[in-house]
Amino acid sequence: MWVLLLLAAVISPGFSQVEEYKIDVDECKAAGFNPETLKCGLCERLSDYHLETLMSDCQQCCMKEEEFKHNKYPIAILEVCECNLARFPQVQAFVHKDMARQFGGKVRVKHVRGVRPQVALKDADFKTMETLSVEKWDTDTLIDFFNQWLE
Repeated sequence: MWVLLLLAAVISPGFSQVEEYKIDVDECKAAGFNPETLKCGLCERLSDYHLETLMSDCQQCCMKEEEFKHNKYPIAILEVCECNLARFPQVQAFVHKDMARQFGGKVRVKHVRGVRPQVALKDADFKTMETLSVEKWDTDTLIDFFNQWLE
C-alpha cells in the first residue's frame, strides 16, 4: 500500500507540470504567420488547400475570434476621387459594379476631389470615428472588412 502511495506521489507532480508547447511571436513570423492578425478560423481553412501540415503551427500562432474584438459602426463611407480611381482597379471595380449596394445603405461611395481611396467609419451621428486607407485592398478584402466592421 505504501509503495502505491509513494509511486503516486512521485509520478503525479510530473504530469501536472506538462505545459502546452507554444510558438513565440518571432517563430510564428518566421513560419509565415502574423500572430497579431491571424484568426484561428483561417487555420481551419488550410485543409481546403491540402496544407494540413501547417495546421498545428497555425493554431499555435492564431488569435481566437473572441480575442479579436473591435468596434462596429453603423455607416462606412468609401471616399474616392474619380480622377485617381483608374490607378486603383480593385477599388474601381467595387465602385463601378455598385458593390456597396449589397450592404443595404450602410456603405456609401463619396467622390472627394484629390483623395486616395479611404474608408471613413462613422457613428450614428455621422461623426468620423476612424479613417483607413484602402488603396491597396482588393474587392474581396473590402467586402470582408465591411462585413466585419459594420453593424
